[in-house]
Amino acid sequence: MQNLSTYCQKSNFEESRNLPSSLNMKCTHGKTSKKASNSNVFKDKNTFVNEKVHAGNQIDDVFQIKEHCTIDIDVTELGKVIEGNKKNDDSGFKKEYASLLYGDQYPCNIGKLPGNITKNRFKTILPYDHSRITLERKCSDYINANYIDGIGQENDYIATQGPKQNTVNDFWVMVWQEKVAQIVMLTNLVEETKTKCIQYWPDLEASMDCDILTLKTTEERRYAYYVIRRLNVKHRQKHENRTVTHYHFTAWPDHGVPDPICLLLFHNHVERTKRTSYGGPTIVHCSAGIGRTGTYIAVDALYKESQRNNKINIAEYVKDMREKRMNMVQTCNTMEFLQKLEAAKIDLPANDSLIRKEVQRLLTVQPQYTEADYKLASDYRDMSSSVLPMDKYVLFLTSTVSKRGNYINAISVPSFTNRDKFIITHYQNPADAVDFLRLITDHESEVVVCMDPLSSVESAEQWLPTITKAKSLRPFKIELQEEHKTEIRCRKIRISHKGIEDKECLVEFVEPLYNFNLKESQTASQILGLVSLVEKIETDNPITVVSRDGAALCGVFCVVYNLIQQLTMDEEIDVFSAVRLLQTRRPELCNSLEEYELIHEALYRFIKSQKEEHIYYNQ
Repeated sequence: MQNLSTYCQKSNFEESRNLPSSLNMKCTHGKTSKKASNSNVFKDKNTFVNEKVHAGNQIDDVFQIKEHCTIDIDVTELGKVIEGNKKNDDSGFKKEYASLLYGDQYPCNIGKLPGNITKNRFKTILPYDHSRITLERKCSDYINANYIDGIGQENDYIATQGPKQNTVNDFWVMVWQEKVAQIVMLTNLVEETKTKCIQYWPDLEASMDCDILTLKTTEERRYAYYVIRRLNVKHRQKHENRTVTHYHFTAWPDHGVPDPICLLLFHNHVERTKRTSYGGPTIVHCSAGIGRTGTYIAVDALYKESQRNNKINIAEYVKDMREKRMNMVQTCNTMEFLQKLEAAKIDLPANDSLIRKEVQRLLTVQPQYTEADYKLASDYRDMSSSVLPMDKYVLFLTSTVSKRGNYINAISVPSFTNRDKFIITHYQNPADAVDFLRLITDHESEVVVCMDPLSSVESAEQWLPTITKAKSLRPFKIELQEEHKTEIRCRKIRISHKGIEDKECLVEFVEPLYNFNLKESQTASQILGLVSLVEKIETDNPITVVSRDGAALCGVFCVVYNLIQQLTMDEEIDVFSAVRLLQTRRPELCNSLEEYELIHEALYRFIKSQKEEHIYYNQ
């Protein structure tokens, strides 16, 4: 597969004839540098570096050539293009990113004026004069913000820096002037002790004045990876009110890129709920207003283009964004991330797809991991289960126990509202049973959900107490406080750790009375009963979910739990995305047709019971 960007000159243009028919080549003329003859090469003697244009470009070997050809990619070919670009140490992505103009290509004179310098968050990131937002007021008209075009749509977005203390008024004047109905924020206020942005909105039910506007936050909903706020904005002179929705993505790491599925779930939420009643652009900002901001705008614009034409040109659109604001999309890794995002976005099926087709699609788009992703399990020679934890999501034991290490086959998994809500693990071998207790106490888990009756679990005999007999498993003492059962058995167990620091935990153990059978119709009701019972237990701490291999039925429990949360908060559910999010942590979760059908059946019964309860209540 050819790279997304094919760089051709007369001497090697014949190579482009091998492009797949689904790829359409587009040639554009780039700028040439007077210093080209003195520059380095990118493994091609005919390809020159433009040193001035690429000063500061983060690719070691960069180049700028006279003719630059980019490719319109058929969306069905994106996966193959990504594979091609990753070859030879990501050389395709590096060439693609290196082809982009870097630094200030147009005048930024207004941002350099003495009265405006303090309004810039970074000295070298300034708005181009030709595309900057001009505030329509008698005092300063300056704000560090630029219009960004969509694909075929002028001024679809405003890219700006995170507001500073002395620019909050300017920001809200811009919101009102440009008739903005939605703001997308892609940074936390503080990251790694550094202030990235100040809080420019009031707390829930509080108000604040900004210039001639009064703001009030009327609603705030917190999800695992983002927060949605509704603000009432009142113009005190015009006596006019508007509603602005604030979409705040909180899971972008300070270095690198976020989990693609998390960002796509956020983007889906924005698309489902955004309002266009005022007709204005969407404001997108991070801290500097170029890196994360450029990534999000590109995801949005390119996805819309893929829906219209089934083709996208990522490099060309990033280049177009950089015509309006410098250095949009900041790193080479982000170019790769963009391609993966678009591939993932396009693979999302409609919610009314047949269950079997959704399962087939899930298997197709399931993340592919290598041995390098499971290095810790390999180093510890983990033979306890065929399902292993990825290094990225593995949890460690923190307590000190003689002759025991800190490794355990356990991972962290998100709920709909909490990114670290679940711990998924398997029953330990009898010789390692103490590590199961360490996991619970180290991570202060107050609820343990067993997907099998503990009477059938061999290692449970090591630590499971009865009402008349406590158990001791050094350094732990385990006592049963109370027990009750209906179709589900609940035990309240006290776990005491006698060590350097005495520690005591009270833990609810929840388990079915009988083994689940996926072929029996009542299993969906039993799973739903398990979820409903756990929901009623008040805890902010992680919920531990356990099965024989750390996968079977664990995913079903977590997905049903998450989707009931989504239904309660948003009055809609997306089974496909919920499963896909979990499979990024552990591909073995919910990877059979039977488990996928079980999720749907459990949710159907939940919705049906809610309707019946509502009808009964209103009679």
